[in-house]
Amino acid sequence: MTTTPDRSVVPDTMPAPRVETPNHVEAVTGDAPVVPGGTGRTRRGPGALAIGFLRQYSLLVLLLLSLLAYGTWSRTADVFNQAANFQNIAGSQSVLAVLTLGLLIPMISGNLDLSIGSTAGLSSIAAAGAYADAGVPLIVGVLFGVAIGALVGLVNGLVVTRFGIDSFIVTLGTASLILGAVNWYSKGNSIIQGIPQEVISFGGGLTFGIPNLVYVLVAAALVVYYLLEQTPYGRNLHAIGSNKAASRLVGIRVERDTCLAFVLSGTFAGVAGVMLLARSGAGNPQVGSGFTLTAIAAAFLGAASFKLGKLNVPGTLVAIFFLAVNITGLQFAGVANWISDVFTGLSLVLAVAFAGILSRPKKAPRPKADKTASSGEPARA
Repeated sequence: MTTTPDRSVVPDTMPAPRVETPNHVEAVTGDAPVVPGGTGRTRRGPGALAIGFLRQYSLLVLLLLSLLAYGTWSRTADVFNQAANFQNIAGSQSVLAVLTLGLLIPMISGNLDLSIGSTAGLSSIAAAGAYADAGVPLIVGVLFGVAIGALVGLVNGLVVTRFGIDSFIVTLGTASLILGAVNWYSKGNSIIQGIPQEVISFGGGLTFGIPNLVYVLVAAALVVYYLLEQTPYGRNLHAIGSNKAASRLVGIRVERDTCLAFVLSGTFAGVAGVMLLARSGAGNPQVGSGFTLTAIAAAFLGAASFKLGKLNVPGTLVAIFFLAVNITGLQFAGVANWISDVFTGLSLVLAVAFAGILSRPKKAPRPKADKTASSGEPARA
């Protein structure tokens, strides 16, 4: 007669089962402990929600506070609150914004285009010269200015990808060459004659109380946002900027996509150049190159909001108008002209540092020691 072993007794040699405590799970995985009958997530208090909102939208909050400050300050309120002031800010910054949006494309791929400002100036002079010297139709002059920008971008892209030269060096040299070519062609003089009145009227006109150039900016922002966030090409650029070698291993054509990024950057610079011509009503050889530093600062400053540490379209737009509002307000207050450069550089450093502090991950709590496991006593049923 055989006897059946009693299965209710756990042998002494069997290891004790490991019990995952909520503190242990949270420390190891970073997830909040799962409460029986709950949703699996702990509720965040008002303070945590406020910090999270401030961390993600800090620059937007600073922009709103700046508008409030200059709108209520006795030294600036009378002039700052006028509709003409906001229209002037929106119209003038639309040129810079389109230029900066184009700059984002190669920057996301890990490259920097220092020639965008000079390219915009060249496109403005090229379109003005086409109107003044060749008498081309309206649309031909616009397309010619944009095509010149795209051509400069193509040259930059080919030199960077075919010869393996750093984009910083290539575009810096291109900017210098363009500056010399513009001064040679224009002889240092602005081109005023022959520009169609339709171009000037569009650049200085309003539609429903909004500057016409703002509508161009909105269209450009939508195109760049869709390109970078919703298309395979945009995902390729992010991958190239993150790890170029790994991108090649997964089949991404790094050189082709990088070259196209410079072409797109030059194209948007060409659009900005035509907008600059329409806004000022003249092809000025002295403007354009001054946009480069501000555009780069706005691009990096935009990474301190919305998507912390990442270049993004909404953050860039907020950064541009944050700088413009504060510089305009300080000028209305009577400060010296050099304060604009100081404020641009200082706000960039402080905003990025502020976002970096807020984005630091919290240290996970130390897991509590398992008394059963530390004592060395086996668990019994």
